[in-house]
Amino acid sequence: MAVHTFTAEFESPIAPARLFNASVLHLHEIAHKVMPVLVKILPFKNVKERIEELDKEKFACKYSNIEGGTLGTKYKSFVNKVWFEPSGNGGSICKMEGEVESLECVQYTEEDKEESKGGSLATYKAVDEYLQANPDVFA
Repeated sequence: MAVHTFTAEFESPIAPARLFNASVLHLHEIAHKVMPVLVKILPFKNVKERIEELDKEKFACKYSNIEGGTLGTKYKSFVNKVWFEPSGNGGSICKMEGEVESLECVQYTEEDKEESKGGSLATYKAVDEYLQANPDVFA
């Protein structure tokens, strides 16, 4: 088994607190509205996550996938850390670090890395688009 890491980030015009609140603390409240966007982007469905660390003051969250997706068939574990920093223009920079432990029988490729990174960022980008289209939500 090997551990693979990736990093990703994107800039948003949405303030860090608002993006963190919507995408981390209250996603369950808006998921049905954001879901049409997510369905187009996310390759995995029915994934359960557990929050390992939550820092509301630093707008940071570390979570692990505990069930579903490719756990048990391709990966042994999948852990993400996401945080939102202020950008110079009043918006934020969403930063992410991921750690994937592949099963012994699985060759982890560059394509797998890009898929992991893209799937992880998809939720945050979808929430970002939703908040831009709905400026009163979590304002």
